[in-house]
Amino acid sequence: MGYDLLFQQAVKLHEAGELDKAENIYRQILETAPDNADILNLMGMIAQARGIHDQACNWFYKASRQAPSSAHIYFNLGLSLFNDNKPIEAIAAYQKSITLQSDIKETYNYLAEVYRALGETENAISNYQKALRLDPQYLDAKINLASLQKDIPTLEEIVRRDSDNVMAIYYLSRLYPDDKAYSFLLEHDFPVYDIQLRLGELALTFAPQKAENYFQKALDLNPYSVSAHINLGNFAVQKQEWQRAEKLYKRAIELDKNNFEAHAGYAQMLHLSGRKAEALDEYRAAVILNPDSPEISNNLGLILKDIQDYTEALGLFFNAFSKDKTKEEYQINIAETLTLLYYQNPDEAKKIAANWHKQNPDNPFANHMNAALNGETSETDQVYTQKLFDNFADNYELVLANIGYRLPREFREITGSVEGTIVDFGCGSGLIGVAYKTAFSNIIGVDLSEKMLAFAEEKNCYDRLVREDIFDFAQRELSSIRPKLITAADVCCYTEELEPLLKACAPYPLIFSIEQASDDIKKAKLLPTGRYQHNPQYIAELLAKYYTTIDQHPTILRKENGEDVKGIIFYCR
Repeated sequence: MGYDLLFQQAVKLHEAGELDKAENIYRQILETAPDNADILNLMGMIAQARGIHDQACNWFYKASRQAPSSAHIYFNLGLSLFNDNKPIEAIAAYQKSITLQSDIKETYNYLAEVYRALGETENAISNYQKALRLDPQYLDAKINLASLQKDIPTLEEIVRRDSDNVMAIYYLSRLYPDDKAYSFLLEHDFPVYDIQLRLGELALTFAPQKAENYFQKALDLNPYSVSAHINLGNFAVQKQEWQRAEKLYKRAIELDKNNFEAHAGYAQMLHLSGRKAEALDEYRAAVILNPDSPEISNNLGLILKDIQDYTEALGLFFNAFSKDKTKEEYQINIAETLTLLYYQNPDEAKKIAANWHKQNPDNPFANHMNAALNGETSETDQVYTQKLFDNFADNYELVLANIGYRLPREFREITGSVEGTIVDFGCGSGLIGVAYKTAFSNIIGVDLSEKMLAFAEEKNCYDRLVREDIFDFAQRELSSIRPKLITAADVCCYTEELEPLLKACAPYPLIFSIEQASDDIKKAKLLPTGRYQHNPQYIAELLAKYYTTIDQHPTILRKENGEDVKGIIFYCR
């Protein structure tokens, strides 16, 4: 078959979307005509259509060397350079195209898009306007300009005239408030990549159960979508589908090796699936791409904490904290890691805690840790405890299960079932309520953490939930309630002086736990963890002032650093 016939056949296949077949013929032609600019350009366009823009650029550069006066080749080069995250080179390619042929409206429009991405608004507007001077009816430029200038009426008018104009619909969805945008797109749910991707983004907020489906549609429409790959990877992580998640993230990185979200998502997946060494490498790659991300510093710190590199972990947590001082998760991570470092190197931990407190004197976490590591109390201990459990709430029961927590069940085994009113101090997520709820019980839960109370409410075991300090509640209401039982599971470890609370609870039946101190501690000892250990003998002596029957039940409260934490359950009547 002659060259011309081969070329025509390949072009027809190319236009029909049969890229593999077209590419095979183009390569066949290149074997005999390696410098053919048209074929080199078409090879670039195939790579461009596949989203492989670095490869496309190589073809376009080869083509431009063979046909240096072709404006179209430089236009194609500009498009792929921009998509390969090389905006400055893209501008140069588009300007070269304009120099060679100044009446191609599309060149000005796409050049404006590059300037827009760089935040150079004046240059973007100028080039949109140049495109419109060449063709005042050029709708793409008109829509782009309106969206840049946030000209909603113009876009709405375009949609009224043409309800199928996907580009105008998409940009309106970007300008509308998110709730209106979601409703608007549901009315214009076209099987178009940009629309499906935008629906997926909005559905994450307004209909999370539908978001994954939209992202999958977007990926089906554009197999080279980095964003769709990343979002589907995130859903796979939520389902612990590690192999699928890895495949999606790695494909996103292959399509865009400098994509921060892809590296961050892949790093998180590796961390959660237990591949910590690989996760470290990915997080470090993400840090290089976006050193200002507090989340990445925090996540990298979590891995280093897991492998007991506490000093470097603290450096990363403090870096995250310095960038976002409102996020309590970072502060909790600092506090936990300082505690762990204290057991390795007390002096270094104290020094770091003191410096944190000095620089942030009003921060309850900094205050608490500085005091705790020095065996002192802090005025902000109650605020610290409240914030700690607010942040702990989402994973509270999972963590308790992992550390072998079983106090609610032990309490119920000791007291048996209770008919009447039970007051549950420090009710947390409601595990005491689950253990004690019967048709004959009336349970009141009291806790400082609003988030914990929300979880307790979901269990439908409590007849009343109160957000208040337990001592204040005890003084105000116990005498009128006259409870059949008061419970305080793993609560007294957050208070040094227990006598006021014990006195307020008497004479009503009370069951509570303490963390057991060694015999050389007379009353209580503040641990670096921020919890108190109490001397059982001292507690028994206090209780004897207010109760006649006091039973003690030794127990294991939990596992901590692989060791049993010993405690005592007191049951008083």
